[in-house]
Amino acid sequence: MTETIYSAHSPLLTPRRFLGEIKADMRIVYHVGWQLFVRNLKVQVRQNLLGYVWMVLPPLVTGLVWMYLGQAKVLKGLTSSVPYPVFVLTGLFLWQGFVEALNCPLQQLQQARSTISKVRVPHEAFVVAGLGAVLFNSSVRMLILLIVLIAFQMPWHATMLLAPLGLAVLVIFGLGLGYLLAPIGLLYADIANALPVVINLWFLITPIVYSPPASMASIIAWNPVTPLLTTTRDWLLMGVIQPSTGFTLVALGSCLLLLASWLLYRLARPHLIVRL
Repeated sequence: MTETIYSAHSPLLTPRRFLGEIKADMRIVYHVGWQLFVRNLKVQVRQNLLGYVWMVLPPLVTGLVWMYLGQAKVLKGLTSSVPYPVFVLTGLFLWQGFVEALNCPLQQLQQARSTISKVRVPHEAFVVAGLGAVLFNSSVRMLILLIVLIAFQMPWHATMLLAPLGLAVLVIFGLGLGYLLAPIGLLYADIANALPVVINLWFLITPIVYSPPASMASIIAWNPVTPLLTTTRDWLLMGVIQPSTGFTLVALGSCLLLLASWLLYRLARPHLIVRL
């Protein structure tokens, strides 16, 4: 058995060794991650009476609440030209994919902290397993959304083929933010406690269940999720191929964020293992 000794020296002092470790880990990440994903999926089904229903139940319940508020005329600014239930469910399903990706790194690494502190295993394998669950859940929700579109006799557009791209960018952005929070979140529980509060506030300033009103234009303009979500929803429901303002910038920034936050985690990994 190979013994691995972690030190407080920065991995950047030995860049060749640092890159070599990344290369060696990447060779087995997919294999280990796939096994973890399959195992987690079986455990999730075995430990829940409702099994796969939990993948769609939370956004469905939330959607029903907002639909009731919309029908009761409690909400203002509902100017969308598509049926409100379709509008809400599409926004909630896309938002749920982003939130699951955001929570993925910290949740997966926290669950595996006893393993990663004792066994030399690529941490990315646990995140890949969680990412597999995010993609699987999102695929199930998209299939349900297609059934809803058929039920409401929504027109079909060629731009629907672009929807996976929009969803992928939302997942990449969430994963990048989650990786950025993971090093601090593994050391301090405050991050895990604060994250639901931040996500709930973020939900309210994102046009998920309402059309963006002019009074909130300044807030919504600074919300990076807005162009990703509205563009993907327009591709699905409106047939508008032109992305919302800021979509390309946020998409490129999301890819850079994921790369930078992952490298930051790799640099912090020796210190995390010592303190876990």
